[in-house]
Amino acid sequence: MVEALGLSLTQFLFYLINFLLLIGILGKFLYKPFINMLDSRTQSIKDAFDSAEATNKKADEKLENYNRRIAKVEAEGTEIIRESKAQADQQAKKIIDEANAKALQLKQNAERDIERDRARALADMRTEVTTLAMMAAAKIMEKDLEQTGAQEQIVDQIIKEAGTQGWQN
Repeated sequence: MVEALGLSLTQFLFYLINFLLLIGILGKFLYKPFINMLDSRTQSIKDAFDSAEATNKKADEKLENYNRRIAKVEAEGTEIIRESKAQADQQAKKIIDEANAKALQLKQNAERDIERDRARALADMRTEVTTLAMMAAAKIMEKDLEQTGAQEQIVDQIIKEAGTQGWQN
């Protein structure tokens, strides 16, 4: 049958042995390293995916950590603003209360000064009226020495009326 194809059995066996040797040599020196290279490449890609997944997981954890920190900082900022506003309101109230107290003190001092000046003016006026009354009495006495009692009563009555009625402004 091999001879019918134009090949001799020895040539066919030689070709078959050469072919099997070639397959064995190629399998040992080419196929196994190629398969090993493919396996290592597959393992390297798998490791890269695992590493990328681990890196993504770490990145997600860091992102979550940063988001928590940002939320905490925002909450602290809001709290600081709220406390600052409350403190400013309290200081403003304190300043207003102090200003009102100072204004009340100034008003009371002014009223005392006015009352003291008024009393002093009244005393000065009484002294002035008494002096004028005495001068008027002296003039009246010069004219009429006989009616001394009536003149003193008139002067006393004038002084009493001036003291009880007060001076009108």
